[in-house]
Amino acid sequence: MDQFDDNTPPTRDTNKPYEKHRDGGLEIAVWKRSTDKGTVYNTEMKRSYKDDQGEWQSTHAIPERDLLKAARLQEQAYTSIQMSREYDRVQYMEQQKANNADRNRAAGHDRSRDHGRER
Repeated sequence: MDQFDDNTPPTRDTNKPYEKHRDGGLEIAVWKRSTDKGTVYNTEMKRSYKDDQGEWQSTHAIPERDLLKAARLQEQAYTSIQMSREYDRVQYMEQQKANNADRNRAAGHDRSRDHGRER
C-alpha cells in the first residue's frame, strides 16, 4: 500500500493513479482530478491472474474467495481519500487565514495613513 511520508498527499500525474492499494492479485487504484466543482475521486479495482497458458491477465470480476480482501482494499482507498480531503481542507483554511491576515495588515496600514491625515 502506498503511504504518505510526511502527511503530504502525492501529486497526481495525469496518466497515473493518485495512489494504489494491493493485496495479492487484487489492486484498487484511486484517481484524483480537479473540476470547477471541486476535487473528484474515482476508484478502479482489478484482479490479476495467470491464464491456462501462463500469461498474466486482468479482470474486474472478483471471485467469492477475494471479497473480503476487496472490501478491505476499498476501505483503505476510502480512508486515504478522506485523509486527502482533510489535508486539502486544512491547506485551504490556512491559506484563507493567511489571506485574511494580509488583508487586515493592508487595511490597518491604510487606516493609519488615513488617521494621520485627519490630525
